[in-house]
Amino acid sequence: MDWNSLLTIGLAIITILNFAFGRGDKNNKDTADRNYRQGILDQQLKTITEKLDKIERKLDNYDSEIDTRIDNKIEVHLKEYHKKEKKYE
Repeated sequence: MDWNSLLTIGLAIITILNFAFGRGDKNNKDTADRNYRQGILDQQLKTITEKLDKIERKLDNYDSEIDTRIDNKIEVHLKEYHKKEKKYE
């Protein structure tokens, strides 16, 4: 083999290796970007879930508060207008 053939084979190998390593770096960058975006989505979903849980707790508390108010108003009504001391059941 002459020097031109060796030089051509060497340059071909270097080109292939350069391409392979370049793709690996791009792949790593794409993976990091994808993981970052997934982390942001996960955090947003967590925040939404926490807010929904908070709303649900408020609604549950609101239901029991309304029931208590209704019971109190019925009791007051019975005492005032029906002149009975019995608690409404």
